[in-house]
Amino acid sequence: MKLKIKLFLSSIFFYSQLFRSVRLWHNFNDKKLTVLTFHRVTNGKLASQGLPTISITMKNFELLIQFIKKHFQVISLHEFLTCVQEESKLPPNCLILSFDDAYKELLPNALPVLKKNQLPAILFVPTAAVDEESTFWWDAVYSFLKNAQPSDFDQKVSNDRVIQPYLERFEKVIAQLPEERDRSIFDLIESLQSLNAEIRERVLDYFQTFYQDSSLRNDTLPGVLKWSELKKFSDSVFEIGSHTVNHQFLSSVSVKDVKNELEHSKDVLEDHLSREISCFSYPGGKYNEKTVQLVGEAGYACAFTSDVGLNSLSGNLYKLKRINISDDNLINSKGLFSKAIAAWFLFLKK
Repeated sequence: MKLKIKLFLSSIFFYSQLFRSVRLWHNFNDKKLTVLTFHRVTNGKLASQGLPTISITMKNFELLIQFIKKHFQVISLHEFLTCVQEESKLPPNCLILSFDDAYKELLPNALPVLKKNQLPAILFVPTAAVDEESTFWWDAVYSFLKNAQPSDFDQKVSNDRVIQPYLERFEKVIAQLPEERDRSIFDLIESLQSLNAEIRERVLDYFQTFYQDSSLRNDTLPGVLKWSELKKFSDSVFEIGSHTVNHQFLSSVSVKDVKNELEHSKDVLEDHLSREISCFSYPGGKYNEKTVQLVGEAGYACAFTSDVGLNSLSGNLYKLKRINISDDNLINSKGLFSKAIAAWFLFLKK
């Protein structure tokens, strides 16, 4: 019902004079920057794997890019920072494309589309995942918990009292009906993200002891780009930024750990890609005033949050806002890309 209401209202907005009026108002009166966040651009069998809230199909991505080209002016991060430094006006309806996590799917599914359309973008990389050429643990946890039966997690007890509460939460999630689990799974994953890396690894190491031998082990989860593949992005339309070492939520760890995540990831990226790394994205969008200060001290020129909204030249460069993009906020009741919903989402819901 909510989707039908959204489609009805967005259609009235898009196919009426109202959309044209809003666009003109943005052109002449609203000199602000829109930043979009993508994670996965999927195609084929992998489309249904991993977290569902961070993916867009390649077809919908291509259609969205065409919509963006028609209604926005895509600029690079360098162009935005130049406007800030020179105190010059932003182009009307300007927009930056950003991608978090460096999923391998971006190489065949996103990079060619951006090259074809000559559009710049930013790719934020968590360096440990690239070093290990691994999949992301949250995709494995989601896949297991979404499909497991109570018998798949029978009497999982650890002598480690720190991680035992998390195992109990695993069990509570699996006790729910599969179609009712998503909210609990998302909450559990966010709780694990908030732990420092050492404790989180203890929980995940225990998870791996039964996941690896489980019939529910998913070997088709999306992987992460290799360093050689990242070089192709670095040499093309993409600017590269840091997303920490361990995809660590910085608001919940010590100052020492924050500094290590910021400085080491920057050093590793610069060593591998032979270019300066000047931008940062907060994993999970989690930050506080201290982390904002430390990002600046680590030598970054700007940082991106997950706070929803637009950005002005006078705003805090270490609290840049973004709009997360997935299929969920672009499709109609038939599962197809909707220009009307895209217009509603990008022009009114920010």
